[in-house]
Amino acid sequence: MRLYLFALCAASLFAADLRVTVRDERGRPVAARLEVHGPGGKMYQAEGSLASRRAERPDTGSPYLGSFVIKEAAVVKNVPPGRYQILAEHGLEYERVEREVEAREDGQPVQVEMQLRPWIRMRERGWWSGDMHVHRPIEETPLLLEAEDLNLGVVFTMWNRQNIWGAGALPRADWVRKTGEHHWMTVTNAEDERGGGAWMLHGLTASLGLERVVPEGQPTNQSWDPPGIEFVQQARAAKRGSLFPWFDLEKPTWWEAPVMMALARPDSMGLLNNHYDQYAMYDGEAWGRKRDTARFAGLHGYSDYSLHLMYRYWNLGWLVPPSAGAASGVLPNPVGYNRMYVKLDGGFTVEKWYEGVKAGRVMLSNGPVLFFEPKIRGGRLAGRIEAQARDELERVELVANGKIVQSWRPAAGSKHFRASLNLNLAAHSWVAARCYAKNDVTVRLAHTGPTALPGRWDRRDDARYFREWVEELQRNPKTPAGSRAARVYEQVLAVYREMEK
Repeated sequence: MRLYLFALCAASLFAADLRVTVRDERGRPVAARLEVHGPGGKMYQAEGSLASRRAERPDTGSPYLGSFVIKEAAVVKNVPPGRYQILAEHGLEYERVEREVEAREDGQPVQVEMQLRPWIRMRERGWWSGDMHVHRPIEETPLLLEAEDLNLGVVFTMWNRQNIWGAGALPRADWVRKTGEHHWMTVTNAEDERGGGAWMLHGLTASLGLERVVPEGQPTNQSWDPPGIEFVQQARAAKRGSLFPWFDLEKPTWWEAPVMMALARPDSMGLLNNHYDQYAMYDGEAWGRKRDTARFAGLHGYSDYSLHLMYRYWNLGWLVPPSAGAASGVLPNPVGYNRMYVKLDGGFTVEKWYEGVKAGRVMLSNGPVLFFEPKIRGGRLAGRIEAQARDELERVELVANGKIVQSWRPAAGSKHFRASLNLNLAAHSWVAARCYAKNDVTVRLAHTGPTALPGRWDRRDDARYFREWVEELQRNPKTPAGSRAARVYEQVLAVYREMEK
């Protein structure tokens, strides 16, 4: 016992506190997200901070899950002697700051001052950020939006069996909540995530009853009936003005995505979705339609497949704006890691932001940013393109009808690229821009929405692709002949067969 008490006292004697203060470029205290890495790879948390990993979520080993959010300052108590690496982040637009400090054996507190500086300020250019997929508690979200320098968070309070409102009515007067000078969140949002896919409905006026759909004991991803399209139609029957409810199709790889596109066209679709993680790519389609891994291989395999599907829908003439969401709280991502920027004239309102998405004034990013200003003259594309990043740029590309029509490789080490455009795209019906930042463990991508071109595109191959997809759906034993889903599939096939002619 005496040996134990001696060891305990010795450990306490040699332990030190790391006292961290974070300030912005003007020297003002600011909320931020920190990672504290100690000897042997162990990560440490500050007392009283907001942990990035929710207690009920597994620890996948991602460094993000060992991070935490603070408001201005934090104390990491009683760390053993050794070298510590402290990383501070304040969202996409700020440089990532790293400091290395030493906790000495004399137990003296270590004062750590960290100053964060922006490498770009999108709001000054009229671009406002949002994350369409947040699974964090309402009470945590204000601090998270501030720490990640995110303007809008779409928080899901209804998700399959979860409904924080219970049997009560949804908030009507305060479904949009301002949480800071430049921060807002919405709280009447539902996600129907079952066998066919994930359908996100923003700005609901009433609960959909999703929590009663899947019987206890049945995994939600094994539930196909009733089909998700019925809940989309139910939500749309209760309008909130001209924009809401807003239907965001969470990702194009879901089995019933072609169903929704044909019969219940979404307002947006998740191109930069939750498979893009801060420290890895989620390399698989979950229970969605699997990709051809020989064609779509390597680190960019899932990303290229997802882009390929979006481009096929655009080829059909369905220029649905792309969206972005990180699924923080479920996937190992900060709020706003995958974010979308919307160009606005004047100040921010939630309605103006969604109107901007609807008009196609969007740019998605989890790293670099991209400014694409096309000018269409007859069949020619003029204008300019500009890319910037806090890390080295890898490539910048123009894509028309799914084909790369022009590509640039910025000089080694370059973080800024600009070019003028002069292309003959008379045979194409849309064009978009994308760029990549160099990264060995994940895909850092920026992508614009599509710009319509006057050309006509032969859409028959794209229609055939989705017709064969739906025919495969018809063979799903979870949706047998005569089921509600099977009857919907017959309607969908008629749409794609007509487009094949």
